[in-house]
Amino acid sequence: MPEFNPINETIKKQYEEALLHGRGRDPKTVRTVWSNINLFENFTHHLGFKTFDAEQAKSFKRWLEKRKNQDGELLSVSTVRSTLKNIREFFEWLAIHPQYMRKVDGRAVQYLRLSNNANRSARASKEKTPPSLDELKLALEAMPFKTDIEKRDRAIFAFMILTCVRDDALVSLKRKHIDIDKKSVWQDPKIVRTKNRKGISTYFVSQPLPIAETIFIDWINHIDKKLNFKPNDPLFPKTRVETSAETMAFEAVGLSQEHWANAQPVRDIFKKAFLAVGLPYFNPHLFRNSIIKWGLKNLNQYEFKALSQNIGHEHAMTTYNSYAKLSEDEQREAIFGIGESNRDLQSIPMETLLAEIGKRAVK
Repeated sequence: MPEFNPINETIKKQYEEALLHGRGRDPKTVRTVWSNINLFENFTHHLGFKTFDAEQAKSFKRWLEKRKNQDGELLSVSTVRSTLKNIREFFEWLAIHPQYMRKVDGRAVQYLRLSNNANRSARASKEKTPPSLDELKLALEAMPFKTDIEKRDRAIFAFMILTCVRDDALVSLKRKHIDIDKKSVWQDPKIVRTKNRKGISTYFVSQPLPIAETIFIDWINHIDKKLNFKPNDPLFPKTRVETSAETMAFEAVGLSQEHWANAQPVRDIFKKAFLAVGLPYFNPHLFRNSIIKWGLKNLNQYEFKALSQNIGHEHAMTTYNSYAKLSEDEQREAIFGIGESNRDLQSIPMETLLAEIGKRAVK
């Protein structure tokens, strides 16, 4: 059984270049696509891509739906769906490639799709309950802040409440991206790993939990005056680890002047903070839901639009659809509370209202 097809490798490399430079795809995404195409080749025993037809497409889909993961369980429907999508897009591209045009059955691409019901199942996800503001405050106030590491961890938690930045953006921020006087963050897409590398101006939203702003400003004062951070130093540097002469084990000894490579340490910090007060783990992204729901209750449309832009959305509807879904309890509370805020106005007789309107019209 061949494990390598040089002709396939050549065209795969061309497709990789097309994704990276033609479509501007992220390298991480391209690696996933490459892995999916390799999986398809494993199924066909590395046959040439020119052999692709409807029967091969249907057989691959059946094979993929029966494939198991490392835990011995069937692949999730969402994994099957995304894999088929990547293979489908590859063959759509191949069908118009000068060397493969008329040699690849482009009509067979349609068979690389799940049923409508399976597609809906793949897109469905279990709703994750975000933390309440009281839970955020409880966890934040319980976090220790004696050492530099503890101060950093607490400041990260506070900063997430204050700005709702994405965790990958957070670990790539530098000190120069913060303007304390303007209470703002410039998420520079040249440096900061924002979604789709979009430049975002974010301002501190301190109203939901004022203590968060106090803690973050204390952190800025600490790194500026005590640790002498420079503009290009990480806003939240990774932990410096050294080998102990006594135990010969690695130990945390303070802060480095380097960025974390990814956001996993931030998630670990949050998990530790919530577990310390007996709460389940809430991932950093759920903080957005908490603040957006606060905005729904407390902001007018103009202010909510500003909050939406603050987290990088061009359209407020994106914010509504992504983060404003109400739980069943919240839905019930809102429905039963309709009109409560205007009950005093509703109890005023119509004659009285008309009389008052007449008086004001005369004035």
